[in-house]
Amino acid sequence: MNLKLIKWALLGGAATAGIILSSLPTTPQLARCPEIGRLPGIVLAMIVTTTIIHTLVTSIQADLVHSKRVSAWYSVSSSRRLLLIAVGALLTAATMFLDILLWAWVYRFVGAIHGLEASLYFSGITFTTVGYGDITLAKCWQLLSVGEAVNGVLMAGWSTALLIFLVQKMMTFHLNMAESSTSSD
Repeated sequence: MNLKLIKWALLGGAATAGIILSSLPTTPQLARCPEIGRLPGIVLAMIVTTTIIHTLVTSIQADLVHSKRVSAWYSVSSSRRLLLIAVGALLTAATMFLDILLWAWVYRFVGAIHGLEASLYFSGITFTTVGYGDITLAKCWQLLSVGEAVNGVLMAGWSTALLIFLVQKMMTFHLNMAESSTSSD
């Protein structure tokens, strides 16, 4: 099986799992405070999961930008290169939203937050480190929010670097095209 198809299948599977898991009911029996050793395990599992997702997205975007077919497509016009940058930005934003969705599912699953809207909101403001403070976790669950904030900072930095790579690749391509047309004159 083609490696690119495997990457797309894994990414699609992760997105589908996130959507399915977010619709599962909470388990109120887990709402009581966990042992302190359980929280770092949850945080580590989430960091590993989001790292795998971002690795797949990074690999897909790098493969697309370096693909001969895609290079031939975006070499036609600057508007196509801008479109490729926009698609990359949207894919990156979707990936970060998937991370937020997965964290929201964790909060609901362990019973730390009840309700989809509240868990998505809390996850979003924690992942982006906005942290309004209007929704807070019980004291025994607060380490989860610290782990999510660290995870969000790491994934935001990674995503920024990925977008810079994409823009730089398109700008380098444009400059090389301009240079080759100038030298041929």
